[in-house]
Amino acid sequence: MGRLRVRLGRIWALLREGVERGVFPGAVAAIFLPGSLYLSAAGWRALYSHREPNDTETLYDLASLTKPLATTLALMKLRAEGRISLSAPLKCFFPEEFFGNDTFREISLREVLSHGAGFPAWRPYFRKLQERPLRERREALVRLILSETQAYQPGERELYSDLGFFLLGEVIVRITRTPLERYVENVYGELGIPELLFRPLHKGIPRERIAPTEFLPSAGVFLRGEVHDENTRALGGVSGTAGLFGTARGVARLLSVFLEVWQGGKRGFLTRELLEEFWCFRRPGGTWALGFDRPSPTGSSAGPLFPRRALGHLGYTGCAFWLVPEEGWGAVLLTNRVHPSRENRRIRSFRPRFFSEVAIRMRRGTP
Repeated sequence: MGRLRVRLGRIWALLREGVERGVFPGAVAAIFLPGSLYLSAAGWRALYSHREPNDTETLYDLASLTKPLATTLALMKLRAEGRISLSAPLKCFFPEEFFGNDTFREISLREVLSHGAGFPAWRPYFRKLQERPLRERREALVRLILSETQAYQPGERELYSDLGFFLLGEVIVRITRTPLERYVENVYGELGIPELLFRPLHKGIPRERIAPTEFLPSAGVFLRGEVHDENTRALGGVSGTAGLFGTARGVARLLSVFLEVWQGGKRGFLTRELLEEFWCFRRPGGTWALGFDRPSPTGSSAGPLFPRRALGHLGYTGCAFWLVPEEGWGAVLLTNRVHPSRENRRIRSFRPRFFSEVAIRMRRGTP
C-alpha cells in the first residue's frame, strides 16, 4: 500500500494542474479499494467574493450522481423487498389521466432506468412550474413529462434523459408514501453513509462547508447549498434527477459498500444478486446498465483504459465516479466547474485524462 500511495502522487498533481488551467476552482478526489481510501483536495472551494481554500470535507452539489446513488439505490431497496417489479409499466404508478401520450403508459421501469424509454433529454419545465404553487408542481411535472412527444421509439435506442428519473423519483414516493428525501436518507442510514444528503442548509450544514456553483442573476448571489439544476430547484430542491449533496468520502464509502457486496459480502438489503440485476443489464448496442453508465467505445469520460464492464456516472456540476467491480477499486472526482459559470467546459477533456491516470496507477498498485 505504501508504493500505491506514492503512485497516487501523479493523480493528485493532476488536480492541481486542473486548478492552474482553470478547469475548475477546486476539486476533491477519492481513490478506494477494499480496506483503503485515499483522499486529496486541491484549489479553492469558492472564488467569490473571496477565495476560500478547499479541503477534503467540502460538500459538493452532486447533480446527476443523484440518479445512481439515490434514486437507483432506493429502487434497489424496493426491489429487494419485493415491492416493485422492474418490468412494471408506468401505468401501474400514475393515473390514466396523467398520460397525455398513451405510449408512455406501457413503458417499464427497466426501460426508464436504462434511458431507453423514448423521453427527450431535457426540457426547461421550471419556467412553467414557477407559475404554480409549490405544492402543485410535482404533479404538474409528471403530467408534462407524460405528455411529451417521443424522441424515438422506446426500446430501439438509448438517449440519456433527466425526464425519466424525475418520474422514478415520484414512483418511489407513491410506493413508499414517504417524501423522497426522507426515504433516501433513511437508506443511507441503514448502510451507514451519513455524508450524503439533500438540502444541506436545512440539515444545519454551514454554508461555508459547501462549494458554491453558479451565479444566480435573479437573486444576485451564487448558489450555495441549493441545487444547481433549475427543474429540481423549482420542486423545492429534491428530485430523482438531482439534489443530492455530499463529500468525496461519502460517495466513495457508498461505492465501497457496493464493491464489498459484489465481492460476496452483504450490507443491509444489498446482495450480489441484486447488484447483478441492475449492473449486468445491457441493451444490444447500448452502454447503459440500470441507473449506471458504462464506458463507451466511441469515447467516454472514463478514458480508454477502463474496462467495458466498469460502471460510473457524470454530474453536470463537474462530478463523476467510475468503479471496476471485477478488480475491486474505483475513483471519485468532485468539482464545482460551474463556479462561476457553466460556460466553462474544460472538464470535458480533463476527466478522461484523470480517470486514465487512475487506471494506470491502480492497475500497477492493485494487490
